[in-house]
Amino acid sequence: MSAMNDFFADCLKLPYKSNSQDNPEHENQVEALLQQHGLDYEPQPNGIQNSPDFYVFYNGTRYSIECKSNKGYFPVYNGGLPKPDVIYIFSSMKYNETTVFNANDVVTPNKRKLYDQLLSKYEEVLTEMRQLPEWSEDTRGFDFYMRAMYTQSGGGAKTNYFTHQDRAMCEQNVLEREY
Repeated sequence: MSAMNDFFADCLKLPYKSNSQDNPEHENQVEALLQQHGLDYEPQPNGIQNSPDFYVFYNGTRYSIECKSNKGYFPVYNGGLPKPDVIYIFSSMKYNETTVFNANDVVTPNKRKLYDQLLSKYEEVLTEMRQLPEWSEDTRGFDFYMRAMYTQSGGGAKTNYFTHQDRAMCEQNVLEREY
């Protein structure tokens, strides 16, 4: 096992910690584990508002790691889907547990394509509406922009990251990966 495999195995032992912007305790405990395992990393490489939370450099490869926490049993992604090729470390207050997963294991490439098609169609409708005289004649400058909002639904069988039938497979895909 490599230092990366050991690091992710230790992530599974982490208790719940909040990850608020003003006090990112979850990120701090993950950072402490990165240091403990002697891993070379860069925190917040794209700024504190953008994913990932860490770039980890190992054996000539850069890995992206994003930390999520929630009081419930699934992460909140808001306006961004889990990014392809990002490894997520998710901490739940409900279970006082942490799990790890690859974004590609929770959002398939086919589902990503469907979302892209949906957003493209929404953009076409907005462009069409902006061509209407009533739109451009607005003397107050009102306009509209769409913001994608991704949620999960379908009950715990689909949304609970801790009891989901694929939890073990998702964790193994991270733990047994060759780094």
